[in-house]
Formats: sequence, structure tokens, C-alpha cells
Amino acid sequence: MDTAINFDVIIVGGSYAGLSAAMALERSLHNVLIIDSGLPCNRQTPQSHNFITYDGETPAVIAEKARIQVLNYPTVRLHNGFAASGRKTDTGFIIETLEGLEFIAKKLIFATGITDIMPDIKGFEQCWGISIIHCPYCHGYEFRNQKTAIMVNGERALHLASLVHNLSNDVNIITSGKAVFTGEQRNKFQMHNIPVTEKRYRK
Repeated sequence: MDTAINFDVIIVGGSYAGLSAAMALERSLHNVLIIDSGLPCNRQTPQSHNFITYDGETPAVIAEKARIQVLNYPTVRLHNGFAASGRKTDTGFIIETLEGLEFIAKKLIFATGITDIMPDIKGFEQCWGISIIHCPYCHGYEFRNQKTAIMVNGERALHLASLVHNLSNDVNIITSGKAVFTGEQRNKFQMHNIPVTEKRYRK
């Protein structure tokens, strides 16, 4: 792809949000460039669940189908690369990629998603999205009736425990340090046979 090509909109991030934005724009005949690094935050997740019409499909397959549909329109282009920097101009924005290419647009959309911040625990990152899961609605059903630990502390622990306890009768709260619970919260954990482990895990 040539440098300094002018677009109406540059979208940084080519996963679900970026592709959705691109489809809406291209259907209004805007010239759109999607810049995508190919490293979505859900890349380790084996299957996507609680996503109607795609339940059980891999995130990569869902994204690929979306890309095919989006790129079927003539006013959108995809650049596989990493948006390293950007600057505002009098007429819009210039985005420079890691390999040194520059692209110009009137408008800019960041659809980069989130970056998961992992605790300093050996093996945690490698298991993220596979056996260590972030959402009981997305993946809890697949781990139902299994021994389950929730890494959480403070007020949020009671809420998460109530969600997970419906999926498993063997739930443990891991605070990874001194627990910060009220007496009422501790009583509720005891009523539902949910032990609290305060041991701090490190690499």
C-alpha cells in the first residue's frame, strides 16, 4: 500500500468494533482505511459463547467472516500493521505505522479494544482465556460443576461469587493478599460455604 493516501476515516483496530464501524461508514460511501495489528485481546480464547448465531465458534473465525463482508465494499481498505504514532493537522490526522508508512484522514476512530493487565503469577498469562476466564456469562457454562476459584477482593467479591455460585457448589475466593471484607460479607460467604484464601501468589 502506498504512503500518504488520503481517506475520509482511518480506523485503528480491525476486530469486531473496528469492522462494525467500517461497515457503517462504507455503506455511506466514505473512503475508509482499517489498520490492524492482528493481535486481538481474545486471540487465546478457544471459543466464543453467549454470542447469538456464533455460539461455540472461535473468535478468529467470527472476525474473518466479518472482514470478508466488510472488504466486499469498494470504499474500504485493510492495512495489516501496527499504528505506532499519530498527529493532528489543520485538516485531519496523520497516522504512522511501525514500518514507517503514513496515512492521512479527515477523521480518526480508535477501536483498539482493551489490554488485559495480568497479575504477577507464574503461568497466568498463558492460561488467560483458556482455563483462567474473565466472564461467567461468556465461559462459565463450560466450567459448570467444577471446582472454581475467583481472584477478587473487596465489595465486588460478593457480586461475582453470587454469579459463579449458580454454576458451581465448590467456589473459593482468592484475595491474593489481606482480605478486605465487612463482617456481613464474610457471614454471607460462610452461609454459602465459600472459603476465603488470602495467600499471595507470585512468580
